[in-house]
Amino acid sequence: MQYTIPHYYSSFHCIGSACPDTCCAGWQIQIDSGSLKKYRHMPGPLGSRLQNEIDWKRQCFRRYEGRCAFLNEENLCDLYLEGGGRKAFCRTCRRYPRHMEEYEGLKELSLSLSCPPAAGLILGCREPVRFLHLEKPGRQKPDPDFDFLLFTKMTDARDLLFSFLQNRSQTLSLRLSAALALAHDLQQRIDRQALFAVDELLERYSASDFWSRFAGKISPQPGLRQETLERLFRLLFQMESLRPDWKPFVEEAFHTLKNAGSPSPKEDSEFQSVFSDLMTEQLMMYFVYTYFCGAVYHENAWGKMKFSFACVILIRELTRARWLACRAEGRPLDRIKVPGGGTLPEIAVKTAWRYAREIEHSDLNKERLEKLLDQETLYGIQALLTLA
Repeated sequence: MQYTIPHYYSSFHCIGSACPDTCCAGWQIQIDSGSLKKYRHMPGPLGSRLQNEIDWKRQCFRRYEGRCAFLNEENLCDLYLEGGGRKAFCRTCRRYPRHMEEYEGLKELSLSLSCPPAAGLILGCREPVRFLHLEKPGRQKPDPDFDFLLFTKMTDARDLLFSFLQNRSQTLSLRLSAALALAHDLQQRIDRQALFAVDELLERYSASDFWSRFAGKISPQPGLRQETLERLFRLLFQMESLRPDWKPFVEEAFHTLKNAGSPSPKEDSEFQSVFSDLMTEQLMMYFVYTYFCGAVYHENAWGKMKFSFACVILIRELTRARWLACRAEGRPLDRIKVPGGGTLPEIAVKTAWRYAREIEHSDLNKERLEKLLDQETLYGIQALLTLA
């Protein structure tokens, strides 16, 4: 079995009660069948508590006011403390915030942006992300329906997308635009069932004069930019809310940005100190790595790119709204330490993990957002390019 991880993956460690939030509240914690069996036969006082605090029908821990029954007042897990550490965890608690996407003979591991320390690692990474590959013993049952040819083309395209996003000799706007254009053109080949033409497409996008040619095709459309951004925000109003403070946060941000209008070059420059181009790059790398190749199952490369791009833009603009509100009120921005050294504006990191908790950790929201973005008349290539 082959495995892939981002180079910062092993740097993660849980900070326990020092975390600004908790992964044991705000969502339902499902319990795998093996852990259920173990919990059902656990002896002693902890075993009795497990009998009462598990919803055996739904196979999850009970929650009180949104908090897991085993989360104590110090935001620590009683099951961990009384059950002998990590061995007492179910699979969900043992793995989080580690995330896995599975393909034929390959597992791609990542850290979930929804975890505050993981978000700090992702956003605070200054060097280009590298992906490490390793092989471990083990076999996966073959899937006769897996389209290995399409997957190969997807991974080739993703490698080129990575090189675009990390080409810091080009402006961020041009890099994002090129990534959108490549995914859009790739989808056209997929729709025509012309995978044989993908190699030629990738060669054209890899040509030595690509950047100069491509830059000449991009023309700013400020009016369409504001219209498209407002449409993106309205999509968030159609999502389910996992926490009661999320929708008011989004509504306030929407009105702040609408009243502010399109940012001036000066304002954009000042915003760089809060949400830099490097942070946008790292977020795009995170979302494209995590989701793009999943298109092999539904042949929707353009849909996966639109989802990834929309998530990054919404995180960035939600952060911009908080920054504008703080500036209007004359409030200084707090900075937080991030793993690996250095600090980042708290509003940027917090907005990222709050967004991820609401969208990435709701299958309903992920599917709904991707489906709504599928409306090409509203979220086509020209509209999205205005947000790059």
